[in-house]
Amino acid sequence: MKQVLVTGSSGFIGRKLSEKLRQKNIEVSEFSRKNGLDVTKKEDLAALPKADTVFHLAAVSGYKDCGEKTNLAYEVNVNGTVNVLEYCRRVGAKLIFPSTYVYDQPYEEVKTETSACKPTTHYSFTKFLGEELCCFYTRVLKVNSLILRTGNVYGFGQEDKYLVPLIFNHILNNQALTLTKPEIERSFIYIDDLVEAYIRLAEAQTEPGEVFNVGPEKPTTLQELIETIGRVSAKTPLVSYEGKERPKEVSLNRVDISKMKNKLNWQPEISLEAGLKLYLEAGNHL
Repeated sequence: MKQVLVTGSSGFIGRKLSEKLRQKNIEVSEFSRKNGLDVTKKEDLAALPKADTVFHLAAVSGYKDCGEKTNLAYEVNVNGTVNVLEYCRRVGAKLIFPSTYVYDQPYEEVKTETSACKPTTHYSFTKFLGEELCCFYTRVLKVNSLILRTGNVYGFGQEDKYLVPLIFNHILNNQALTLTKPEIERSFIYIDDLVEAYIRLAEAQTEPGEVFNVGPEKPTTLQELIETIGRVSAKTPLVSYEGKERPKEVSLNRVDISKMKNKLNWQPEISLEAGLKLYLEAGNHL
C-alpha cells in the first residue's frame, strides 16, 4: 500500500485515517465534497491519479439522515459506490468498503460474518446494497474488494448528532436528555482502534470479497454508556428514557470478532472507559 484514495476524507473517520496513513509515509489523495469532489459524479473520479488502495468512506450515514434524505442516501451510498467500484476496476485498486450491522433476527444471537442478513433501515439497506455491489464486482469483474461490518465509532471531533458526543455535551453542560430504552445495545469502538483495523485489513492478503466484523468483543447497553460517561466526567447524568425504540432500528448489536483476532491478530486495545477518558481529555485540552 503506497498510494491511497480516501473518499469522504473530510469526515470524522476519513480525517483520522488520512492522518494515520501519512504518518506511515503513504501517499493519500483526499476526496470529499468539501474539496469540490462528489462520488455521484463519475467525471470527478475519472480525473484522479492511480491508487493501489481505496477506502470508500463517503456516505450518507446514520438512521436519521438516511430516513430524512432517502433519495440522497441511495444516490450516494449505492450509485456512488458503483462509481468508486468502476474507478477500482479501471486502475486495479483494492477497495475497502465499510458497512454496518445488516444481520437478521434473532438479534440475541452473536453474529458471525456468515450469519443471515436482513437490514431494516434505509441506512443499513443502502450499505447492504453496497456490499452486494462489491461482491458482484469481485465475482464478475475481478475487483479486489473487502467488506468491514463495523461497530459504532466514537472519539473527540465527531459530530454532535452521534450518540457519544451528544451524551457528553448534555452531561457536561448539566442538561437533561431523553433517550429511547436503557437496555438497547451498541458496539462502541474508539476511533484509533477502528483506523488500525482499516489499515491492517488493507495491508493483509485477504480473499477478494471477504467480510470481517470489526468492533468490540462485547456490546454496551445505553444505560452502561450513560453510567460510564457519568463516572469519567464526575457528573450526574440527567437522563430519562421514553421506553420505546425507534421504528425498525435493531435493538441488540452482538457480533463475533474472532475472525479478525485469528486472521489478523487484531482486537480493540482501548476499552470503552479508557476511550471515553481520552475523549474527555481531548476536549479539556482545547
